[in-house]
Amino acid sequence: MEKLVNDMTVQRLLINLGITPKSNGYRYLTAAIMIKLSSRPGDIAMCKLYKRVSERFRVTTASVERCMRFAVTRTYNANQLIGINDLYDAVIISDTPTLSDFITYIVEYLYSFYQHDDLLIC
Repeated sequence: MEKLVNDMTVQRLLINLGITPKSNGYRYLTAAIMIKLSSRPGDIAMCKLYKRVSERFRVTTASVERCMRFAVTRTYNANQLIGINDLYDAVIISDTPTLSDFITYIVEYLYSFYQHDDLLIC
């Protein structure tokens, strides 16, 4: 049975982690995670990921990186991203995560939760 992962799945997960939909970082994180999910693991370096997101939204690469980092840092400062630790049933984040770490945690969670063999990316 195929399991569907789309923007809404990622957005729901980000909201559950405490990232607010009103920030640009939320939109950019959603796009970045979907791009990472649709590529093979390790295919896209973070700088190329920022570039692809910036091209999609017609903004600068620096703006994309800054907005995503701000969203993650703000959420971490508010609640220590307890939700991510709950997803993994372990304390994997004790310090502010890097943007690369955060995106990787989310992508790996979606791969494992939705069983990559049956994962259908829309």
